[in-house]
Amino acid sequence: MQSVRSQLTCWYIGSISLLVLIFSGIAFVSFHRVLIRNLDLTLYNGGQILGDALSEFTLKNADDVTSLYEPSFEGDEFLVDELDGEVKEIFFVNVAYIQLLVFPETFDPAPLLVAKTETLQEHRLPFGDETYQALGEKTYHTETVTDVFPFPLRVLSVTVYNADSRPYILQLALSLQEVNATLRELFTIFGLLFPALLIILSVLGAVFMKRAFWPVKKIVMLTRKITAEDLSLRLEQIASRDEIGELAETLNEMISRLEHSFNQIQQFSGDVAHELKTPLAELKCNAEVALRRDRTSEEYQEALQDVIEDVERLRHIIEDLLLLAKMDARSLPLNVTPVVLNELFLEVFEQMHSLAQKKKLAVSFGEIDPVTIIGDVGLLRRLITNLLSNAIRYTPSGGTLTFALHTEDDHAVLTVADTGVGIPDDALPYIFDRFYRVEQSRSHETGGSGLGLAIAQKIVEVHDGKIDILSEIGKGTTFQVFFKHQV
Repeated sequence: MQSVRSQLTCWYIGSISLLVLIFSGIAFVSFHRVLIRNLDLTLYNGGQILGDALSEFTLKNADDVTSLYEPSFEGDEFLVDELDGEVKEIFFVNVAYIQLLVFPETFDPAPLLVAKTETLQEHRLPFGDETYQALGEKTYHTETVTDVFPFPLRVLSVTVYNADSRPYILQLALSLQEVNATLRELFTIFGLLFPALLIILSVLGAVFMKRAFWPVKKIVMLTRKITAEDLSLRLEQIASRDEIGELAETLNEMISRLEHSFNQIQQFSGDVAHELKTPLAELKCNAEVALRRDRTSEEYQEALQDVIEDVERLRHIIEDLLLLAKMDARSLPLNVTPVVLNELFLEVFEQMHSLAQKKKLAVSFGEIDPVTIIGDVGLLRRLITNLLSNAIRYTPSGGTLTFALHTEDDHAVLTVADTGVGIPDDALPYIFDRFYRVEQSRSHETGGSGLGLAIAQKIVEVHDGKIDILSEIGKGTTFQVFFKHQV
């Protein structure tokens, strides 16, 4: 069976049927034991009554008991004349089979029979070694015998005493025909009810599983409609806290992530095409202009220099894209070592100080604490370079750059602030998107590719850090990077 619903339905029917069979078996055995216990209790109570009656009589000459029906008692001839009548009063509903035996000193399979009821006719109840041993350890013994009459008997053997404390064996038996008939009737009822119950379980199981799996069916139908071209569809919310409701919610979250990823890929592809299109067009234009007529060597050198600049710009974009792709796929090998962050920051600043001087930017240092973190020194150098370059590029001449590095709780906080043009509030959520530029300040004239901040954010994520940005139009922008530092 390929269908999970069919498999679960069969498991449901099979498990319930097995439980019903087990319950029926336990009920049958328990009922049988109750009937036998009640029968034994009836025999035991009858034996107690007869034993109490026997204790009132005494044999005149107990050693002369040689005949079945010729014992001599003082008083009433209880065992001979009134045994059947007494038994009928005790067992007024059931037919009882009773005999009284002399208790032998050693085991005898046929001990002396003192008296028996007329119901036994020419038969006598069996007396075995097991019964003899049991009576020696306790006052009574029960067993089922099948070799006296065509029907089975439940026999109770009990030790009784007369007035002289002489022991006798009183055996009482009742037929098991009614017990067996009751059990057969019960078995017949179970046998008739089970097929009907099996049919009902099959119908209920099929209906129940169909209703239970209907949300899954809807999920499958709707999921088949979802394609890469249309990820706007969502599964209906299921008002349930079970696994199916959790599955629908999880699938919706997955589809939302896929939609966001596909949108990013589409936007990224368009941005890449746009970014590569401009330098390629300039490269082609410069080459065509240079080939329109014969030129001097100086003019050719100038044209080739423009070509080199365009190629260099393309190379930077491609390298940045490859770096981002490797970090996205987590395939970039990391050389993780302890890094003295304050020394690395000052080293990068010294390399870029000349760019700040060219734009006549003032530099202000805040608190610079000695901080050591665990990370890749190459990526951290790239992060600091991108942040400093971004601050220098978008700060007008005469502006101020402020740098600081301090510890806060268990974090190292790197601050890079400028007094540049600032970023509008509506652009802040997208500032780390790839190829995103704020129109009034992020133009091609700045020389940026729109990937610097995206790379910076990715490097921070790789190092399990966080980057925040605060900006105000006309007043400047502040970047804060938080790292877990090593003491």
